[in-house]
Amino acid sequence: MSHLPPSAARRGIVPSQLVHLLLSRRLGIRYATLLSLGVATFVLCQTIAYWWLPEGLLRGRSIGALATGREAAHSFGAEWARIVAFNLKILLLFFVAANLIRFSNGVPLGYFTVILMQGYFGVITGTNSFMLLSEEGKIAPSLYWLVTPGFYELAAYALAAAATYEISR
Repeated sequence: MSHLPPSAARRGIVPSQLVHLLLSRRLGIRYATLLSLGVATFVLCQTIAYWWLPEGLLRGRSIGALATGREAAHSFGAEWARIVAFNLKILLLFFVAANLIRFSNGVPLGYFTVILMQGYFGVITGTNSFMLLSEEGKIAPSLYWLVTPGFYELAAYALAAAATYEISR
């Protein structure tokens, strides 16, 4: 039995195996495929950034840093609310609303932004572009980053994109 959406099957689209998995009717398959692509992109970008880009290349230049500022809020609750509000806007705009647009093969644009953000996270970690400097300098590429809060946030974005991929129908 095919996992393609009925509209893709009616149009006679025969996608590659990867597109087939990304458009599966099962959320778990879509999510696992999208997250796996994201992890591969992250590791590749982190390695390239570590070996070929200067340390601190993106420090203080990210959209998040520019939008939220360098100063912490006056209380923990206010800072937490600011972070949640910022991430919710990013989630809704770039991952959920982006799924309203589809590429010609049926893959929603929100999937592309998931992969793009994973690559961006790889460049940030590979160049040590965090706001707080690491004493050791650049940190060698590793899968350690896959258990950090930043990666969990990106995994949540991938889940949101995979869960809402049908909204353009």
